[in-house]
Amino acid sequence: MSYHGNGGHHGGGGGGGGKGRYYRQDRRDRDSHYPPPERPETKLRNSIIKFADDPESDPAREILRLANHVRDHLPASSAPVAEGLRIGCTEQPYKIPQYAALVAFLSAGAGEETDDNGGTGAYVAARAVLEDFVKGFQVYVDESKWLQMRLCMQFFAHLVTFHIVTPKSLLALLHSVIAVLDEPGVSYSRSRSAALCAGEALLRAGGELFVHDSASVSQIITVLRTFADSQVDAIAPVSPLVRLYENNEDVSPNDPEIREPVSSLVAILGALQTSSFSTTPSSLPRPQRYLPPVENKMNAPLSPDAFELPFVLVPPDVMDLEDEGGIGAAVGPYIEEGKSKPAAKLEVPSVYLRVFDDEITPNDHTPSGYLVRSCVRDTLEIFEVNRKEAARILLDLPRWWDPLTFKRRHHDDDGSPPPEGEPMEWNLDCLVIETTLSLAFQLPISPHVPIYYYALITDLCKLSPSTVGPAVGKSIRKLYRLLEDPGSNDGGALDVEVARRFVEWFAVHMSNFSFNWVWKEWIPDLELPRCHPRRRFIQRALELEIRASYFDRIKEVLPVEYRDPQASALPEEAPGPEYDYEDSRHPHFAEADSLASLIKGRSKVDVVVARAQELCAECATRMSEYEATAIMRSISVQVILQVGSRSFSHFLNAIERYLSLLKFFSKDTEAKAQILDTAAKFWRRNSQMIAIVFDKFMQYQVVDPADVVAWSFRSSGANGDHRVEGSMGIKGWEILRAALDKANGRVVIAKHKVQKVKKEEEDAKARLKASKGAVVDEVMEEEVTMQDDTTESAALAAALKAHSTLTRDQKTALVRALDGFISFLGSAPQSGVVLTKDAWYSRNNWENDPWDSWETWGWFRHFCRAYSSQLRTYMNTLEAVSLGRLDSTPGVDPAAAAKIKAIWNSALGGE
Repeated sequence: MSYHGNGGHHGGGGGGGGKGRYYRQDRRDRDSHYPPPERPETKLRNSIIKFADDPESDPAREILRLANHVRDHLPASSAPVAEGLRIGCTEQPYKIPQYAALVAFLSAGAGEETDDNGGTGAYVAARAVLEDFVKGFQVYVDESKWLQMRLCMQFFAHLVTFHIVTPKSLLALLHSVIAVLDEPGVSYSRSRSAALCAGEALLRAGGELFVHDSASVSQIITVLRTFADSQVDAIAPVSPLVRLYENNEDVSPNDPEIREPVSSLVAILGALQTSSFSTTPSSLPRPQRYLPPVENKMNAPLSPDAFELPFVLVPPDVMDLEDEGGIGAAVGPYIEEGKSKPAAKLEVPSVYLRVFDDEITPNDHTPSGYLVRSCVRDTLEIFEVNRKEAARILLDLPRWWDPLTFKRRHHDDDGSPPPEGEPMEWNLDCLVIETTLSLAFQLPISPHVPIYYYALITDLCKLSPSTVGPAVGKSIRKLYRLLEDPGSNDGGALDVEVARRFVEWFAVHMSNFSFNWVWKEWIPDLELPRCHPRRRFIQRALELEIRASYFDRIKEVLPVEYRDPQASALPEEAPGPEYDYEDSRHPHFAEADSLASLIKGRSKVDVVVARAQELCAECATRMSEYEATAIMRSISVQVILQVGSRSFSHFLNAIERYLSLLKFFSKDTEAKAQILDTAAKFWRRNSQMIAIVFDKFMQYQVVDPADVVAWSFRSSGANGDHRVEGSMGIKGWEILRAALDKANGRVVIAKHKVQKVKKEEEDAKARLKASKGAVVDEVMEEEVTMQDDTTESAALAAALKAHSTLTRDQKTALVRALDGFISFLGSAPQSGVVLTKDAWYSRNNWENDPWDSWETWGWFRHFCRAYSSQLRTYMNTLEAVSLGRLDSTPGVDPAAAAKIKAIWNSALGGE
């Protein structure tokens, strides 16, 4: 049937061949809507990839059916089968045990004739599949795709347990991988990836490998333990829980509320080694229980024809010259040449925050707990490109694990008898939410942009509100307690950056569910000091929710206690601009009105600048020239902001049109500081607009990043934050971070430009040399070569000069940031007091100033770890100029000075 109107070939087409014309058009439309039929090889591959995707199917029982289907196409179609297995293993890690069982079923053909080498036809077919699979694995190794390598090695480990792959060859592969740990100057991310590859494979096939060669297994575990032990000190700077009163020992891999994967894995392997790997992870599915007895040969001794994995040599690491952009470069929205950025590459341990107890979510220090959590993390990583599919798969995970792994969910209770055995009773919804949040809150940056994890939780709630909703509520309450639990003396408090992301997620999540929350729970906390972490959380959450909605909407859903001005939870009026020259009684109303008339009338910038100079000269007759210039500077900035306050597009148009006016009044550092102060005063009821205006001022080079860095410390209370002068809070940190990322990003772009120009010139020289060929006179060639080596093109000289200038600006911004932290933390009266254990235990008596100092310590800690790569570049200068002042400046608290150096050395690897 045609759906293309009355002119289709089912209608009464007109004469002149109209019927044929419409028929051809309809066929083209139909062909564009329906893809061509799949080729048999593609259909076979897809049947493996989509294995048991139907939520009503039982994967364990589907294996035999798929094995019979695949066996009919072997060995001729071994390549598409191997491709399907490889794609399935690396993109659907929860299916790996079943895919290994599939290969075991394929090789377990009963009653088949043997070939010339003594192997059955089924076994020969399975061998052909594995040979093609290994070819794909070798590509992953050559390209250093560690995630795909690790998942393929898990597949090999399962095949060892099925006696399809020899333990000897897998041990050789593990030794080849862990050799990476002994490379000179190896990066942490590469070492960690290699350790996880070997450790997770050993966790799955440790029993068979230990029986085959216990000494070799012990050697691998020793190497992994040595690596884990070497990273213990690096865990402290990235701990999501903070105890400032302890010297660089504020976290342990065994802390019940945090986990570091390599340390957990080594602890598990050590315990299994003690028991000679006598037990296997109980959460792994056992599909062999469904194998017909006639084919169940998987418990038989290892066949002499078992598959030997080929020797693999891991290629050396390629130095990454682009990872210099800081936080913004790692997780920002920047897309280069049409390609989105990969997951953030971290050179520090990945420490994950735990929210629930071991009875609710898996304990990472147990084999089953580690495997389940690792699978959830891998699924979140792989399906970042499609979060809705990720949500569906995560809620469907119990089908792929042992039936006793997870507690039955309400809508899964179909009245069938529970499976036999001792259940672990883990809550799937709590596990998924906890793992998602642990990645979103990973320090110093999350693997992907945090909004991915926030949106994923929203999708999970929409898929299963009755089960995921309570898990989200429990997570919010636990994290809120961790902000600062007055009933706990040894639990520490949430890191300030984790708290910032927590309040950001909370506001985003509430905006998707009508801002429904039990706000009455937090009413008692409105009596806490204004700078207390919980009070700050409430203030910030409501500010962000107003951004996501509007002032009156949020005001409606809150209890009356939140609206009390004394609570300082909700602003007294909606966010908006405050134009100082609105009142005609203002002494400088006439000057502002004259300039505003020109700008609103879109006069030419030359006319506006000339008029501003005239007004400045008129004012100078009544006051000093300095004061007159300052007044006209303030008027010019406020008038432009007032004209642009109607919308974001109005703001950009005003900035771009009258950029010359702004630059005319920004000739020196003091002038730039006044411009920032004026803009912050204009938008003092809207901190988001302050950040936006500052960003555009930096983009158009009205001010420098170093000027914004200095402002973030100098004007702590300018945006309604009510802070001690010089301290640092969330709003100040966001301004500081934006300035540092701007400076760092410019250096990265300039460096890319230099590299691009050099490459273009080298390519041009190579083409010129090739075009001359052998007829070039040797003397001429030598002269050309000497000239090329001694001269520098204009393009390259300009690129190098720009890079040098921007590098100097980057250094200035970092110095000012470090100086700002040191100036406050080294001299503020309360900065050293909050560092003692006695002070922390008596924090219920703290007022605003101690909490201000405590938060500033947290932001200094985050500054050092987030920008450690840039700070190391200028480490000698910074230590001599900035840190050196701690020993020479009078009045510096010795305890504060020692803590500053300890945090610096811990984050940057100093001594």
